[in-house]
Amino acid sequence: MKKNHKLFSKALFKQSIKANGIMWLIITCAVCFMLSCVMLISGTSNISSVKDGVQDTIIEELIKSEIKKSSLKMYQTSNDDMYLFDTTFVSTFNALNTKENYDELNKIKLGAQTEGETLVKNKITSYVTQDVTEYITNEIATNVYSHKADIEQEVSTKVEEDLNSTEGQAKVVEYMNKGMSQTEAINETINYYKEIETVNVTNKYKVLAEQQINTPLHQSEVSTQLLNQNLASYTQRAQDELSSELANISLTATNNTKEKFKELYVIPSYNAAINAIKNKYNNNESNINYGAIMVTINPNNLLDNKYVECNEAIPDEFIERYLDYMQIDVYSYEESNTPSTYLNEYVISDERKDYEYEREYNSLSMLIANRMTDKEYKKTILDKLSEYNVSEEKYDNMGFNYSNTKTISYESMLEFQEKINYEINRLDDSIKNDQDKLHEETKKISEAQYLAVAGSLLDKLPKNVSDGIEELGTMDLYGLIVGSIFFKMAGLLLPIIYVIMTSNNLIASQVDTGSMAYVLSTSTRREEVTFTQALYLIGSLFLMFVCTTITSCICFKIANVTTDLTYGKLVLINLGAFITLFAISGINFLTSCFFDRSKKAMALGGGISMFFLVATMLGLFGSPVIPSVVRISALNNFNYVSLITLFDVVSILNGENAYIYKFIILILVGLVGYIIGSIKFKKKDLPL
Repeated sequence: MKKNHKLFSKALFKQSIKANGIMWLIITCAVCFMLSCVMLISGTSNISSVKDGVQDTIIEELIKSEIKKSSLKMYQTSNDDMYLFDTTFVSTFNALNTKENYDELNKIKLGAQTEGETLVKNKITSYVTQDVTEYITNEIATNVYSHKADIEQEVSTKVEEDLNSTEGQAKVVEYMNKGMSQTEAINETINYYKEIETVNVTNKYKVLAEQQINTPLHQSEVSTQLLNQNLASYTQRAQDELSSELANISLTATNNTKEKFKELYVIPSYNAAINAIKNKYNNNESNINYGAIMVTINPNNLLDNKYVECNEAIPDEFIERYLDYMQIDVYSYEESNTPSTYLNEYVISDERKDYEYEREYNSLSMLIANRMTDKEYKKTILDKLSEYNVSEEKYDNMGFNYSNTKTISYESMLEFQEKINYEINRLDDSIKNDQDKLHEETKKISEAQYLAVAGSLLDKLPKNVSDGIEELGTMDLYGLIVGSIFFKMAGLLLPIIYVIMTSNNLIASQVDTGSMAYVLSTSTRREEVTFTQALYLIGSLFLMFVCTTITSCICFKIANVTTDLTYGKLVLINLGAFITLFAISGINFLTSCFFDRSKKAMALGGGISMFFLVATMLGLFGSPVIPSVVRISALNNFNYVSLITLFDVVSILNGENAYIYKFIILILVGLVGYIIGSIKFKKKDLPL
């Protein structure tokens, strides 16, 4: 019956623990202590605050730059649109400013004048008619009075005739029957007929006087006389009495003139200018630049709601300042057949430019600020700043509210335009007087000042410096220190020493001292020795990194620092460190099994291991994890000759999967080392 051979020796395993346990404990404690110091000190020191300060500065610069760039791009486009609006408006108005349109407009004024004059004239006529009647009446009365004696004589004769008539005698008897004496009755009858005849005779003379005086010719003569004498007073009196009616006529004419002016000149010119802008953007209302110019112009106050939403004052009508010059040009036909061109001059004046600049500063900065504080757009900004781990709370705490954003936008446009004006004023007169040259120079100046005003701090620095600062801002310094510096270098130093010494003690040292021959003289087989010793070495390393994993997680919890590092990544880094040590231990186990002399095993295995560690240290200063401002690219070549390079901490921190195949390579290296070492030890002759 064939005996089954076991691969694990409990006694040998205990012996390895006894021989190397103290060293393992010291090194494990030392590594955990150093790890604690590194994680806690770097987490509570000003490293994080410096990095956060640099990062905050970069973020603020980037956001400010984004605000300024958006503002200036919109401003430049708006300037072009303003120019298109002005030129289209003025050219359309000039085409409409004809003598025919002026005559049509002037009809309203002339009609109102005629209507007012007619009212006054009619009123004066009524005054004259009244005064003529009174004047002729007075003349008739005077004429009648001049015949007073004749009237009295004729009345006396008529009364005597009436008294002697049968009717008169009957009247006397009537009075006597009432108790009067004959004399009293006669006197009473005389008075009765005297009153009647006085009226009749006077009326006869009035009729005769009226026939002689109140003739059409005389009325006309009197009317002319009164008009000549009292025309001024008649006119003033009529105007005073008709003031309300005349004011209504004037007001109606003014309103009708304004409406007609709009109909003939303003509305067609306005529509033509607006349509020119609409055609430029193909009436695409979703185009942000189209929306910006429409809000700036605010045609017919259609976009007042935009200003109300932002709690901003609604600007006056965009063409309001045009109107005075338009009226001057239109009414210049009163003195000449050739209209004036004051509107043309005003549109290109500095006064108009300053007005439009100020209007653009206000409206565009309002739109930019409103957009930057919009929740949806804020999400877009945060997505762009994702590499800086900017939260919404952090963004809000930076102070990019509506008021501050509007100020940044406003001042950037103001600064941009003032710098352009300054540079243009410095140009030679030969360039200023040549429109083509001036246009080219203005374009160059605008491009230069765009970067000067809107560029961030990083844009204005030399590229290598700005790249370095940006890298520093985006770099996870805590992850760099813990992952790339400690676990990949400082944290491997003592474990590598442990691997070198322990792997030598487990095989080569025992062969060299002869104790291995004693072990093998028992029932312990060589396969059992290599398997047990390999298991101890791997197990002790695994237990060591279990301790570092626990330590690192506890320290990470205490540190509470802002970093890309997570508990999961921290565990992966510890696993990576263990796998790296596993590979190195495989190499050292191979050399320990290969050589009979411990000094040779330690020299080769330890030399290779330390070479890997030193090469990694040197390679770190040339690797991408170091900011470019202090990076020595040539040193990156050392990373290509170090097995530790396969411990890809950057891949783990970035959440990538590249580390997986590298871990597999390290595991294969370790397995190959252990397997080949075991085979070599089994077959070689041991010295006695």
